[in-house]
Amino acid sequence: MIQWLRSANAADRASVLRRFRSRLGWASAPLILLLVSMGFCWKLVLSDQYTWLESPDFAYQVLPWLQVEATEFHAHTIPLWDPYQWNGQPLIGQAQPGVVNPINWLLFSAPLRHGWIRQSAMHWYYLLIHFIGALGCYLLCRDLGRHRSSSIIAGFIFAFGGWIGTTDWPQMLSGGIWTPLVFLFLLRAIRGFRPIPSACLSGMFLGIAWLSGHHQAPIFISLAATGTWLWFSWQDRRLIRYAALFFVFTGLTSALQTLPTLEYAKLSRRWVGVNDPTPWNVKVPYLVHNQFSTTPATVLGIIFPGLEVHSDPYIGAIAFALALLAVAIWFKWPIIRLFLFLGIAGFLVSYGGNLGYHGILYALLPNVDKARTPAMALLIFSFSFAVLTAYGIDALREHKPAQWIQRITWVFSGIAVLVLGFTLCTAILGKSLTEERVITASITGLIGAAVMFGYVRNQLTPRTMSALLGILIYGQLTLTFGFLWPSRYEKERNPYLHKMSENADLARYLRSRPQPLRVDIDSQLIPYNFGDWYGVETTNGYLASLTENVLAVPSYEHRMQNMLAVGYYIGAKPRFDDQQILYQGAHDLNIYLNPGVNPRAWTVHKTKEVQYASEIGSVIMDPINDLRQVALVLKGNKNPENLQTCPGPENTAITRHRASEVWIEATLQCRGLVILADTYYPGWKAWIDGKPAPIWEVDGMLRGVVAEKGAHKIEMRYQPNSVRLGAFLTALGILGAVGLAGSQRRVVNPPGTPESKR
Repeated sequence: MIQWLRSANAADRASVLRRFRSRLGWASAPLILLLVSMGFCWKLVLSDQYTWLESPDFAYQVLPWLQVEATEFHAHTIPLWDPYQWNGQPLIGQAQPGVVNPINWLLFSAPLRHGWIRQSAMHWYYLLIHFIGALGCYLLCRDLGRHRSSSIIAGFIFAFGGWIGTTDWPQMLSGGIWTPLVFLFLLRAIRGFRPIPSACLSGMFLGIAWLSGHHQAPIFISLAATGTWLWFSWQDRRLIRYAALFFVFTGLTSALQTLPTLEYAKLSRRWVGVNDPTPWNVKVPYLVHNQFSTTPATVLGIIFPGLEVHSDPYIGAIAFALALLAVAIWFKWPIIRLFLFLGIAGFLVSYGGNLGYHGILYALLPNVDKARTPAMALLIFSFSFAVLTAYGIDALREHKPAQWIQRITWVFSGIAVLVLGFTLCTAILGKSLTEERVITASITGLIGAAVMFGYVRNQLTPRTMSALLGILIYGQLTLTFGFLWPSRYEKERNPYLHKMSENADLARYLRSRPQPLRVDIDSQLIPYNFGDWYGVETTNGYLASLTENVLAVPSYEHRMQNMLAVGYYIGAKPRFDDQQILYQGAHDLNIYLNPGVNPRAWTVHKTKEVQYASEIGSVIMDPINDLRQVALVLKGNKNPENLQTCPGPENTAITRHRASEVWIEATLQCRGLVILADTYYPGWKAWIDGKPAPIWEVDGMLRGVVAEKGAHKIEMRYQPNSVRLGAFLTALGILGAVGLAGSQRRVVNPPGTPESKR
C-alpha cells in the first residue's frame, strides 16, 4: 500500500487519503465516546478501589440472579427456571433477571473466576450499557443533521446525566438506553426517509427495550413514541400505516420476554409497596405512585446536583442553558418543538400525584399502573434535553446569538453569586454548606457562560468552544455520575457485598450432603438470596413477586416443610424443637437437620378433593390428612383418575436434578401417582419411559404424574410454549426489520413533518 502511494499520481493519492480520512472520521466518534465513557467510569475500569454494586438490591437480588444465569450459560443451557428460590420459580417469567437481554448475554459469556462472575466483568458490563446509550444518542443527533462534536456531547449527556446517569439498576438501564434508536428510526419514518423499514426498525428497538427485563423504562418510552406518532399522524393520515408497522414490530420483537411475563403475571402476585401482594388484574394502588413521585423542588435538580427525589433530572446548568438556547432560536422548527414537548411532558408525568397529568394516564391507559414509579418518566426529559443540547451548541456555531448569550451569562452570574454568597454567610455564622457540589456546579456554570460569551466575541474558534463546553459538561456530570460510589477502604459504606462471602463454609457443607436437598434459611441473618448465589435450593428468598400456588400454602410451617423435603435449616438457633445441629459455621450461624422429612419424590394411590384453593393450606395443616398416603386436588379441575390401591413397598429415586430437568426412577406395585416436591407451573412437560404424560397439580403446588405398575423412568423438563412462541416471534421481528432495512427507497417528505435537519 505504501509503495503504491509513492508510485501513484497526486490525484490518486488524494482520492485514497480522502476515503481513508472519511472512514477514520466515521470511526473516530465512537472511539471518542468509548474513551469518554472510560473517563466517566475510571473508578470502575481503571481502578480496583470502587464499585457500583454496593447496595442491598444489587447484593441481595440482582447479583444472585446474574450468578445463576451465568452459571447456566456456561453449562450451555438457557436459564429459564430457577430451582433455588421458593421450591422453584420461572426465571424468565419474572422478567427482571433479564434472561433474554442481549447485553446480559455478553456478560454471561465472560470467563468466570472459580465459578463466579468477576467483579471486573460487572464493571465493564456497566460501562458497556452506558456506552450503547451514548452511541445511540450520537447517531440520532447526526441523523438529525447535528455537528459531530455537538452530537458527541449530547451522547454523553444522555448516557451519564439525568435518568440514565443516576440510575444503577442494570435491568432498568438496559431498557432506557434504546430510547435514541427508537426515535432515530421513528423520525426517519415520519419525515419520509425509507418509511417502511424505518418504522419497522423503530419498533424493533422498542421491542429490544422490552427484552431488557424491567418494564418501567419501556412503558415510558412507549408512551413518548405513541404520543409522537399520534401528533404527526393527526397532521398527515398517511403516517398511520407506518405507526401500525411500528407497533406490530414492537410486539413481535418483545415477544420472547412479554409472553412468558404475561403467563407468569396471571399466575403470581407482586409486592408493589402495600402490605399484601397484588395480582396482575388489580391496578397498582395510586397511593404507591404517590410515594414514588418527584416533587416540585426537583426542577432545581436540573442544574444543582443532589436535589433528586426517587429519580434525578440533573444534566447541569451548561447543558440546560444550551437546550434553552436552541428552543429560543429555533422554536419554529417542528423537531425542536417535539423534543421540548417530550421533555416537559416527561417532567410533568414524573410529578405523579403532585400534579394531575400522570393520574389521567394511570386511569385511562392500560398497564401504566404497572410502572409504579412516575419519577422514572424523567428518562424522557433527560433524553429530550440531551438532543436539544446538540441543537443549542450548533445554534452557537451557526448564529452567535449575542443577545441570548448575554442573558445566559447574567443568569449564570446571578446564580453563582447567590450560591457563593450563601456559602460565605453560612461560613460567617459558623456553619457549612452540606452539599458542596452545588458550589462546584455554580462555578463551572459561570465558566461555561464565559466560554459562550468569549465565542460570541470572536475570542474562541468553534472547535475550541465545543471542546471547552464538552470538558465543562463532563465535569458537571461527574458531580452525580459515580460520585457516591463507595471505596473499599470505607468499611462503613460497604455493608452488603462482604456478607455474601461470609457463609461459603455453610454452602460447602451442604454440597457435601446427599443431593438434591432443600434448605430453610433465617432471612433476617442471611438477607441475600443464598440459594441463587451458592446454587443451593431453598424454600424462601428475596423476590419481587411469587406464584400464587406457593403463596397459598404455609411453607414456613413444620408440617409443610416436611412435605417439601426441607431437610436443613440455617440459623443461629433451631426453628423447630426437633431440629438437630449438624454443623457449626462461622458468624454464629449453624446448620440444623430436620428429621422425618418426606423424600423428594414419593408415590400415593389416593386423592382427596378440596373445594377451594384458599382451603388447601388449612387442609394440609390438618394432621388427619396423611400427605404421604393421599394427594390433595382441587375440586372442579381435571384430576388424576383410576388410581389403584395395593400393598407392598414402592421405590422412587431422583437420578438427575438440574435447573430445568428432573429424572426420576420409580417402581410401583399398581397404578399410582408419583409426586415430586417441586413447584407446579405451566411449561413443565413429562415423559414416562419416553412417552408424553400429563403433569398434575397436587397438594396445592406440587407436580404429579400417573404411572402404571412396574419400573419406570420419568423425565420432567421445563419447555414452556410461551418461550417457544416468543422466540419464534422475536426472531421474526428482528429478521423482518433487518431484512426490510434495505428494501425501500427514499420518498418525498410528507407535508407538515420535520426535514432532516429540523
